[in-house]
Amino acid sequence: MRYVFFLCFILVNQCITGQNQSFERMTAPIFQNGVPLPFAFAGGLNTPQFSAADLNGDGTDDLVAFDRSGDVVLTFLNAGTPNQSSYSYAPQYASFFPKVTDYMLMRDFNQDGAADIFCASLAPGSQEMQVFQGYFEDNTLKFNSFYFNYPNCTYCNPLQVWFPDQDQPGFWNNLPIAPTDMPAVDDIDGDGDLDILTFDPAGGHIWFVQNQSVELGFGTDSLRFRLADKCWGRFYESGLIACESDLSPNQSACVNGLLGELEERTDRHPGSTLMTYDADGDNDKEIVLGDVSFDCLNQLNNGGSAAAAWMTSQDINFPSGNTPVSLSSFPAAFYLDLNNDGKQDMVVSPNNRNIGEDQKNVWYYRNAAATGHSFELQNKTLLVGDMLDLGSTTHPTFADVNADGLEDLVVGTYGFYSPQASTNARLYLLLNTGTGTNPQFTLSDTDWLGLSEFTPDNYDFSPAFGDVDGDGDQDLIVGHNDGGFFCYRNAAGPGIPMNLSRDFSPMWQNMDVVGLVATPTLVDLTGDGLPDIVAGERNGNINLFENTGSATNPQYPSTPTIQKLGFVDTRLFGEAVGFSTPVFINTPTGLLLVAGTNSGQLEAYQNFSLTDTFDLVDPLWGNVDEGSRTHPAFADLDNDGILEMVVGNLRGGLSLFKTNIGTVALQQPANPEPVVHISPNPARDWLSISVQPAGALRWRARNALGQLAAMGESAAGPVNISTKDWQSGIYFIEISVAAGRVTRKVAVE
Repeated sequence: MRYVFFLCFILVNQCITGQNQSFERMTAPIFQNGVPLPFAFAGGLNTPQFSAADLNGDGTDDLVAFDRSGDVVLTFLNAGTPNQSSYSYAPQYASFFPKVTDYMLMRDFNQDGAADIFCASLAPGSQEMQVFQGYFEDNTLKFNSFYFNYPNCTYCNPLQVWFPDQDQPGFWNNLPIAPTDMPAVDDIDGDGDLDILTFDPAGGHIWFVQNQSVELGFGTDSLRFRLADKCWGRFYESGLIACESDLSPNQSACVNGLLGELEERTDRHPGSTLMTYDADGDNDKEIVLGDVSFDCLNQLNNGGSAAAAWMTSQDINFPSGNTPVSLSSFPAAFYLDLNNDGKQDMVVSPNNRNIGEDQKNVWYYRNAAATGHSFELQNKTLLVGDMLDLGSTTHPTFADVNADGLEDLVVGTYGFYSPQASTNARLYLLLNTGTGTNPQFTLSDTDWLGLSEFTPDNYDFSPAFGDVDGDGDQDLIVGHNDGGFFCYRNAAGPGIPMNLSRDFSPMWQNMDVVGLVATPTLVDLTGDGLPDIVAGERNGNINLFENTGSATNPQYPSTPTIQKLGFVDTRLFGEAVGFSTPVFINTPTGLLLVAGTNSGQLEAYQNFSLTDTFDLVDPLWGNVDEGSRTHPAFADLDNDGILEMVVGNLRGGLSLFKTNIGTVALQQPANPEPVVHISPNPARDWLSISVQPAGALRWRARNALGQLAAMGESAAGPVNISTKDWQSGIYFIEISVAAGRVTRKVAVE
């Protein structure tokens, strides 16, 4: 099978950013367990929320996933194949979505065929609901802000849902929805327009916020809400017993009573998710509840009516007729047709953005009933199983690990969820098994170099390659959560597969950014020909560790030489953390610093003075925003002279882009390379090494697998080496002299 390295052009979302330059999104094959991943570079999923929406105006509902871990929208086109879940990743449609946070439910409130968005308000500090109205332009779903009409209310925000105060005519109240929650937007009372169910801010009872558009004669073209019931369904969710609520024995009585008026309550609601649907076909709505404290779902069955809901029974192991949901943590359920059979299925995913299952985290239940509902579990990895998803938080970097001339990917992670361990971070090795013009990657090692030995004490591994000891090959520095570093020296030599082993020098064990989560990169920033270490950290600043040693003996201080290098701060206004991830690239106009951030944007800087502020080139470089905790890495993967960029993120996946940056060869050291002569070549019984200028030398010989065959040294003059006991094959001879270190290839017969 031939795989094509192709581009998916991403259009600029002008309502989100004013930048003109958008990098092209790309993809390349990734093989995992011998199988190609269809959505390899889609970026992973942690806490996705699912909605159906026609993205391309073809009359078929496509699939939209909003991941609250990073507030990212992912879009998938539906091939419409009957009785099949047939989706293709189509990220170009996501660029037309507005910025959304916390939750996003797509519903067509005005029934015009263009899905609208109900989401958390973007206003700082608010907990209200906001609406974006969908429309089609050039067969593409786009959105405008919906403005509500609040007559004579000067304090009402027209972008948010407010409702009339029942006790004070002429006054209005806002609709608070906890940022942890997932409300329901559905036709609850059966009148044809969309209503809202959400938990009382004090917790326990559900508010029914009725849309009176139809009642007031406006049809479905408007949204006019009122608080119609403060105890919808007459039940109470205490959150004390797993997936079990208190039911009222009386349809006219609210169980446990009401707790007082809105103004007298305190915001103590712990967090819940809601999904409504008519389970038994009696034209009223049942409700499926998830709770922040539990891994299960509870379905409450409506024994009342659409006009007067009354929950009379419950399924505390929902769906008890099949595999009950047990998903850590805080599951949320979504109701939509996933397999094009005309029946609504269910998908369940975690809703806790901070911790929870992050690999087997999208449970797909097919509706197998001929009529009605019978949810049967199909798999636990819908969509996410088709992506490279390594758990949570990815730190990528490129290096030619196996010396085949192709750039491989090494990815550090925060770890993946496990009930047995708080963290289980790894380095993952993805070998480039493609060609020089068509890259493809194979996940070759899921615990490269065995860094899992440091967990759970150390995690959030961030790798970076550079020649720290001047021997011409790439060594490895790994930052971690405590703010320190591990160093792995490469003993292979240039042009030979890496042979890495940990350097236990106290220098590496004592280095610390004086903060948390070190993300290093190596660059000669002081201009002395020695690689310095520049490291980001959780606080958002960037640290410089100046190398004051020599080419073969690096010396780094235990604390940063400069702690706020260039006065870079990747925190946005109001953010407590920045999670800076700096990477330097050579460009035709000089060195460029690109930094990933906690908020997702990439920031670009130039003009690097060790004492002054770096110049901010672009606060949203390339219009790339892959969600929280972005981390860029660069390589020319197709040898066209333009850099590709891989971006890691909080969701545990990777995204791939074509930049507009041309490649520039790194400047070579000023010292001339020593002249080495080896003869005979091929060798049979012996070989001789001579070096100009003459002097003391050390040598090591490794076979093609990087294994040490022999080594020695000489005070001066040529070296004669017996090869009688060497097996036939190719060897790499590494010669170290005062002028530097070189490697030569020798054939032994």
